Amino acid sequence: MSAIATEYQPKALYFEDADSLEYVRTDEPHIYRRVDEFLTLILSLESRKPVGFKIKGFKNFFLRSIRPKFLHSAETDFVRMKLILEEVMTEIGNELFLNSTKGEAYRIAAEIAENDQVLVSDFPAAA
Repeated sequence: MSAIATEYQPKALYFEDADSLEYVRTDEPHIYRRVDEFLTLILSLESRKPVGFKIKGFKNFFLRSIRPKFLHSAETDFVRMKLILEEVMTEIGNELFLNSTKGEAYRIAAEIAENDQVLVSDFPAAA
């Protein structure tokens, strides 16, 4: 019996009970560092380096901003995570410039999403 190999594609997962979208690039113990009401960076427990991120309150944001802009085509069943982070950054705009720590956290999350080419295909059910 032969196994069919499939290419690994990094994906962020939507957790309906927590209304959050999460991506972690490593399988190791980690801790969560809250940045603001939307973003939490996920850090390696051992090295304290960022290994992922979590976006909270995703359903409302998805229904308001993501679905109308990026999911208008029937063929579109995924969105690049970097686009979602850019939409969040656009929404909170000036806060990122006024708070350099927060801006840096969003930059790190966007860099992880871009470097790993993370996709989102697990979306909240429409309300």
